Amino acid sequence: MKNFFVFVFVTLFVISCSDDNGYGNDQDQGSDDDQPVAVENSVRLSVDPDFGNVLTNSEGFTLYFFAPDSKGGSNCLNGCATTWPAFDVSELTLDEGLSANDFGTIARTDGGTQVTYKGWPLYLFANDTAAGQINGDGSGGVWFVAKPDYSVMLTQSQLVGRDSDGNETNLNSSFEEGEGSTFYITDDNGVTLYHFSNDESGTNNFTNADLSNNGVWPIFHTELRNVPSVLNIDDFGAIDVFGEAQLTYKGWPLYKFSGDENRGDNFGVGFPSAGVWPILNENTQNAPEPENVNSVETTFGVTNVGASAYVFDFTDIENPELELTRGSTYEFNVNSPGHPFIIKSVSSTGTENSFNDGVTNNGIAEGTITFTVPEDAPDVLFYNCEFHASMTGRIRIVDAEETTAMDVTNNGAVSYIFAGSGFANDENPNFTLRRGRTYQFNVNTPGHPFLIKSVQSTGTGNEFDDGVTNNGASTATITFTVPADAPDTLFYNCEFHGTMTGIFVITD
Repeated sequence: MKNFFVFVFVTLFVISCSDDNGYGNDQDQGSDDDQPVAVENSVRLSVDPDFGNVLTNSEGFTLYFFAPDSKGGSNCLNGCATTWPAFDVSELTLDEGLSANDFGTIARTDGGTQVTYKGWPLYLFANDTAAGQINGDGSGGVWFVAKPDYSVMLTQSQLVGRDSDGNETNLNSSFEEGEGSTFYITDDNGVTLYHFSNDESGTNNFTNADLSNNGVWPIFHTELRNVPSVLNIDDFGAIDVFGEAQLTYKGWPLYKFSGDENRGDNFGVGFPSAGVWPILNENTQNAPEPENVNSVETTFGVTNVGASAYVFDFTDIENPELELTRGSTYEFNVNSPGHPFIIKSVSSTGTENSFNDGVTNNGIAEGTITFTVPEDAPDVLFYNCEFHASMTGRIRIVDAEETTAMDVTNNGAVSYIFAGSGFANDENPNFTLRRGRTYQFNVNTPGHPFLIKSVQSTGTGNEFDDGVTNNGASTATITFTVPADAPDTLFYNCEFHGTMTGIFVITD
């Protein structure tokens, strides 16, 4: 009995202490279960050893993009939405390194809402059964892990070309009229990228030197960081275009189209007609290597004097004759607004008889025309203004051999007549000689000595004899190897008759 009372006393004492509200009470000291639990942001930025930075939900489950969501709406519905549930949160909170400006919310056609990143709806994958898994990337060739650092994206949609008249046509992947979705590369925000069919590997043949046409087809560039897994990052590169960087894919310079007003538009595939500006995807063939790898022989700066003449930067003479060599490449930096500069086979206004072999941008008024002279080019071409007949000059085409020969006769005491090497019985022509080249004048002008001079005058004073043999002959061959230090202008003159004269423009 005594032991029973002791047990009861001890039990009551313990209970009394546990209910004590005094200073010794443990009631106000929180237990481990009462400690605040860290709440993860609704979108987290995780680092995967294979994929790098990826977006996940608050529990660490990977988020994905769907290629057919080209226009920013969700195209994963019904059964698709069971396997790929739409990601949605009531309150968006973000890890450091993510910008709220890149996120949005869309209304789905099935009645729900969905969070987007850079316009791409975000999804979870039912087969990711644990946080950190990335089992959905590349699935069906249309699902890609959501990353914040894609430089480009891949989408899948119907191509709808819009031609130069504004007519819209559904096109297939061969850019022919037809139905069906086509894969193509966009920027990271879903804006369509294109290439120009006349470009070559690493060579932009479209953009003008002053970027005056960049507003229509802007060159595209972004820092190359990551690309969707179905694309090979080694297929991308960059080139310099008149001081501006441009991204390339398989050698093709990349452009956007100003006519694409909204995300998902791909009207450029039909402008000005289908096939001129194709989209790109992993099946795109490598851009062709440039046919001519010659460096530019000479660059001409071309301006205008009103509607009367073209002016070149190497001489003060208006509408000067040019001498170009077959196989060499020349650039014409044209700045003559309202006066399109056309290389033609006939000296005339209009666009007929344009000579386009080896020429890019023929007929522009502002920008760079490149001309690689074909080996079969005729001996004479012309540059012309499309609208004004007085703005024209001759282009003599010569072979690369060192000596250019021409015959010189006379029309009484009125003029010298030149034939051969681009001349067709031309009287007193002004023409171009190039430093370092040799010219042969087969003179047959009895009584009219042919003199090369530094001053346009009769008599024998001011003869220019450097590099000249037989200067002043009237029935012999005069040879002239133009010195490297020759002045920019020389003259040919008859010793006796002031009307028999012409100008040599000396160029490099």
